Amino acid sequence: MFKSKRKSIEEIWKGVKIPGVTDIVRFAPSACNSQPWYVKNDGEISVYRYKKPGKRGVMPADKVVFYNRIDIGIFICFMDICLEHCDIGFEKKLYPDDVEDKEFVLNAVYRLD
Repeated sequence: MFKSKRKSIEEIWKGVKIPGVTDIVRFAPSACNSQPWYVKNDGEISVYRYKKPGKRGVMPADKVVFYNRIDIGIFICFMDICLEHCDIGFEKKLYPDDVEDKEFVLNAVYRLD
């Protein structure tokens, strides 16, 4: 798992790191390996769908947002599993992802117990 090509923790996570979560959640599966997630932890964890301007990899331009929305759902599921595995209680609020062409789109906020 740790030999797979994934974005570094520094690329996807800003703020307080959570052992057993920050280092594992980045391995969530991603269509065409775009890994469109960005996390800020400043007392609560905010999960964003991130679309790097001008970058889409091998995916057709009109399909990027479609697949990235699926990827974020998988990432959020991984976040839930990692937090539960580490016995970290949380409340999660999900936000609709109805924005097509924005660099950062808020998808979830976690308040940890």
